[in-house]
Amino acid sequence: MGVSSWDVVAASPHPALAGLVGEYAEFRERADGPVVRYEPANAGAVLIVEFADPLLVADVAEPGVGRSWRAFAVGPSSGPTRTEHAGAQHCVQVRLTPLGLYRVAGDVAELADRAVGLAELFGGDGRELPERAAAAPDSASRFALLDAVFGRAAERGREPDPEVAYAWHTLRRTGGTAGIGTILTEIGWSRARLARRFRAQIGLTPKAAARVIRFERAATLLRVPRPQPLSAIALACGYADQAHFTRDFREFAGRPPSAWAADRG
Repeated sequence: MGVSSWDVVAASPHPALAGLVGEYAEFRERADGPVVRYEPANAGAVLIVEFADPLLVADVAEPGVGRSWRAFAVGPSSGPTRTEHAGAQHCVQVRLTPLGLYRVAGDVAELADRAVGLAELFGGDGRELPERAAAAPDSASRFALLDAVFGRAAERGREPDPEVAYAWHTLRRTGGTAGIGTILTEIGWSRARLARRFRAQIGLTPKAAARVIRFERAATLLRVPRPQPLSAIALACGYADQAHFTRDFREFAGRPPSAWAADRG
């Protein structure tokens, strides 16, 4: 199978959504036949509204069960999510931070590793969004519609605990290498309390989130035009050795790092 065409238009959300929504993108793809992808583990969340063929999605929670979706979101994930379309795709994709997902949808633990319908996240706005987005005349209009939906949801939502936000941003800032014990000392919480509140608001435990963040950093370093040797990337990202690096890649991306990088290339 060869991809015959691929176009994307990307934009930033309204400044008021900074820290909640990462990026908007509208994709168009046409291929000679079915296209299968394995999206790796993700510490954030992804929302997709499909205008062409439905996507067949097998999430981490039920990897052997594929469901057909036109509009859905996948919460923070601890493994690869499989998607497939028949050869034509036209969709809008939104990347959200886990704290943004908590603001607009509440308990993120219920959404981790799962694909869910938009009505489950946004109620009436979620039910109407696919039709309204399809009717919009261009990408800018669709992105403005998303700004409005996310803005209303965020106004109704709850603020995350400052301690959870601090722990999350510390893990992000350090590429997942910050010590959980050090974070606990800084915020004055017990390990059990942080694990419970962090999972509710981020979707993963602190330890699991740190591993996924570390993996994401390694994956970014693998995507550059001339990446360093795998051993150097493993060391830079805080892995004990290349064997641990490869093990995490298999778990989070479904394949070893060299094969994953070649496929992405």
